[in-house]
Amino acid sequence: MSVQGMPDRVGGRLCLDFVNTVDPREPPGVEHRGRNEHRSDERGPEQHEYLADYVEMLDWVTVTDVALPRSVSGLRRLAKHDPAGAKRAHTHMVAMRESLYAVLLSSIRGDAVHASDLREVNQALGDSIGHRMLLPADRGGVREGWRRSDSLEQVLWPIAIDAWDLLTEPELARVRQCPIDSGGCGWLFLDTSRSNNRRWCDMRTCGNRAKARAHYSRAN
Repeated sequence: MSVQGMPDRVGGRLCLDFVNTVDPREPPGVEHRGRNEHRSDERGPEQHEYLADYVEMLDWVTVTDVALPRSVSGLRRLAKHDPAGAKRAHTHMVAMRESLYAVLLSSIRGDAVHASDLREVNQALGDSIGHRMLLPADRGGVREGWRRSDSLEQVLWPIAIDAWDLLTEPELARVRQCPIDSGGCGWLFLDTSRSNNRRWCDMRTCGNRAKARAHYSRAN
């Protein structure tokens, strides 16, 4: 299913696409806000939030086509009947996204990870592991699946598992950040190029904009 208005999936991993739902990301050196300090209305005037509410969070899940314990349509019905719960879940999910971004950025730079950010990510990871299970596969054997749950925060569970995998695998060394200081968006992406020197999240967007700026500067 196609959903209009969602960001391009250029991260190469589910958890990277999740943290790339703010455009652009704040420049390096901007202090990260913890869960209790986060306020979406403090974003810069040109910064776009793709996940402005719980409905948009589910729109993003639809684009990713990731499996959850409940269907997206089922979660929409639950959220409609519990708007206060959906609002709380959305606030928590955005806070976890910002903590995950901080953990990923610190990890690829080799910096110390803040304990509060790690706690936020570990909470989602603990919830996800508690609901993960093996189910019979249609052609024999088993497959991965979920215990049924009505939690409105289950959107975070596959993201947390993917983040666990990425942060503990050698593939982490291939994660790059689109260069903000050169006009990029600050998004994180997995560099799968043979030369291992990909610079931009997407040449069609940030790369072409940088080329146009460079051409303009030379011409003037």
